Amino acid sequence: MNKYGFFVFLNCYDMQVYCIGKGPSATTVTASPKISVHGSKVLVEGTVVDISAGTRQDEQAARFPNGVPAVSDESMGAWMEYVYMQKPRPADVKGVDVIVEVLDPNGNYYEVARTTSDSSGFFKATFTPPVPGEYTIIARFAGSESYWPSHAETALYVEDAPPATPEATPTPQAPVETYFAISTIAIIVAIAIVGLLLMRKR
Repeated sequence: MNKYGFFVFLNCYDMQVYCIGKGPSATTVTASPKISVHGSKVLVEGTVVDISAGTRQDEQAARFPNGVPAVSDESMGAWMEYVYMQKPRPADVKGVDVIVEVLDPNGNYYEVARTTSDSSGFFKATFTPPVPGEYTIIARFAGSESYWPSHAETALYVEDAPPATPEATPTPQAPVETYFAISTIAIIVAIAIVGLLLMRKR
């Protein structure tokens, strides 16, 4: 190992010279919808990838066009063998922890979610903005024994919720007794008319 913390060796498995050390990472983040309504949830998505020099080699760039996913320290050994030595993809790969923070319209900075990326480097989380206004959203990977930290930012705007629409007052329905009384009166009137007509004929 040299004074910079890198270990250089010849790998007899594939006869390649490897340089192993802590590498750089890159984080991306998006939030949707970009214009939200107060009281609604916001979805935060992004990726954390390994941008070490080896990931830019032709073979790795072709196999991982979206970048080599960053993985946890406990998954690192088998993952590096998969990425660089053509060994089988490990089935139990764990990603890295990501913290989602915001700078809210009042200038307050705080954490709103924690999540873990998957074996594709993808992460997601949701939160409900507490007040209307403009937000800066920060996704932060704090780094590990294998990667240096990285972060990314995006923004969204939260509008005031529209006023509630008052419920329409239902039209009162006449009780059944009213309809019964009206029909009874109509029958009596009809009988009276028939009676008068019969009396006139006499």
